[in-house]
Amino acid sequence: FMKNIIRSVKHLNYIRSLPCYISEQTPSQACHIRILSDGGTGLKPSDYLTLPFTYQYHKMQTDIGEQTFYNKFNINPFTLAKDLVIISPCKKVNNEAVIKQLEERAKTYARIYQDQ
Repeated sequence: FMKNIIRSVKHLNYIRSLPCYISEQTPSQACHIRILSDGGTGLKPSDYLTLPFTYQYHKMQTDIGEQTFYNKFNINPFTLAKDLVIISPCKKVNNEAVIKQLEERAKTYARIYQDQ
């Protein structure tokens, strides 16, 4: 895991500008992926680990737990985050190191949580 947490207001604003991944509604919130992340207790993960969900889905993600939430909607959060990073206008997140890390994380996530 990268130790330096990447903060990017530009990327967060970009994520918020997108419609909700599930409902396609707006406005969206930038929802952090905490599972397998570089965050910790009281520490938000890097801002490239975000997905666009409406308030209702963001709340559901928190209430039922990430693993249950992503399984319910058949989402590999890291594959989705990678796709969003690739089209992000923010160079701090849209780069080879971050993309490679998200690809690795997507494989790990699939192995642990999706192939059950």
